[in-house]
Amino acid sequence: MATTTPDDDRVYSGWRRERYGWFMGLTGWQTVLSAVALLPLLLAVSQSRWMAAIQVLPVSATAVALIAVPVRGRPAARWLADVYMFLWGRFMGWSRWRSAASTGTATLKELRTADLPGVAAALRLHDGPPFGPTLQRVCVIQDPRAGRWSAVAQVTHPGLAAVDDATRNAYADQLGSMLAAASRGEQVSRISIMIRTVPDDGAERAAWIADNMSPSAPDIARQVSAQLEHAVVAAAVRHEVFVTVGVSEARIRRNAAQAGSGVAGRARVLYRHLQEIENHLRALGATQLRWLHTEDVAAAVRTGYNMAEAPVLERAKQEAARGRPTVTGLPVGAAGPVNAPSPSARSYTHDAFATVSYALLLPDLPTRVGALARLLEPSEPGERRTLALHYEPQDPSKAARQVERDIWTAEMAAEVKRSRGFRVGMAQRRRATETAVHENQVVAGHTMVRVAGAASVTVPVNWPVEDHAANFEATARACHYRLLRLELAQDSGFVAACLPLGVGLPSRVMG
Repeated sequence: MATTTPDDDRVYSGWRRERYGWFMGLTGWQTVLSAVALLPLLLAVSQSRWMAAIQVLPVSATAVALIAVPVRGRPAARWLADVYMFLWGRFMGWSRWRSAASTGTATLKELRTADLPGVAAALRLHDGPPFGPTLQRVCVIQDPRAGRWSAVAQVTHPGLAAVDDATRNAYADQLGSMLAAASRGEQVSRISIMIRTVPDDGAERAAWIADNMSPSAPDIARQVSAQLEHAVVAAAVRHEVFVTVGVSEARIRRNAAQAGSGVAGRARVLYRHLQEIENHLRALGATQLRWLHTEDVAAAVRTGYNMAEAPVLERAKQEAARGRPTVTGLPVGAAGPVNAPSPSARSYTHDAFATVSYALLLPDLPTRVGALARLLEPSEPGERRTLALHYEPQDPSKAARQVERDIWTAEMAAEVKRSRGFRVGMAQRRRATETAVHENQVVAGHTMVRVAGAASVTVPVNWPVEDHAANFEATARACHYRLLRLELAQDSGFVAACLPLGVGLPSRVMG
């Protein structure tokens, strides 16, 4: 939540875990399995069979450690299962992938269907009905597994570097207003904001120079200008900002049937929320906003997998804008990578690039608006950095029930410790304070937002990717955030951090 400090600066604080353990920080199934693992030891001790207890102690202790001890965010038993599935998938060849378009045998029908690897394979991209006063067709992204329908907007924003504190505070208030409005509407299930800092391809600048260069300019002036252009473009970067708005299939099914059913009916229900979100984004400082067509989404996905495609696509746009014959757009079936070998445990290789993806761990201390700006600054030309924040506004009644459960769980855990003579530790006191603050916020009329962040760094495959990853982690620590490397799930992390498809938050927490 956003609060105000004594110097009137907005800060974000009050983050809480999505789920608390019922007993000593353990979830329900961890508690049950730990009890089962300790049962032989307890039976042996209760019957004074000390030799049997000594024999069974190592087995019980190992089982409890595998079930209860977290290692980098996962229980040890979960790690073993994930490693087994990861290695089995590599052995069976399930994680290797090659696009049908790269084989040269793809039919026209196949080129009109999304062909993406990994968790994005189930997504379908549809042309929606005409939208807005210009009757443009917006790409509607269908996610059958999550039961969600989404649209993507590309936003131009001046950034936060040159604005004063009052403007930053106003942006923070507008972000909260947008999420609160989405929560009250009860149909918007996810809003994702993605920023990609990419090397500037220089295509737009080159087209402008070609149009404005004087034919009578001296050769020496042309040479000096070309050298300066080369030096500037090599070090320049640009920011791509995408906002993805998704509605839940379960919440819009009845309204979609009244609007015509099918893809068109669901798109019309989705369109009802786009104008409201657009108004909030313009209040957030967006100077330009464009809801993307299917070919535009395909281009955004393609450049996410392969940064080298950006100059080609931009040159085609510049040629078309000047009325010259060219081919623009990208078939949906060619949006994915040409080739993606089986991902390694710590990075993801796609075409000629390698990406390391992370989950963004929310800090315990309050952070100011714009604290993550440094995370998006490349360490050297040719590097790409991305940051994606996925918000899920919670229904007010559901948020109230969740706070009530959290308060009951925190009070019960503290009471059990006191009744057994144990001291209530710092973590337990912090938890009680957090739940009390959240209760006050809900009583005041605010709601809760489920939020998760994903970040990544991408470099050419022949660069030292581990050095760039270490630099990326150091930058995050300087911003007072921590990054959790998505071991064994780099391909899924890439989709969440680099592709504006609204894929990010899991439906629930496991382990």
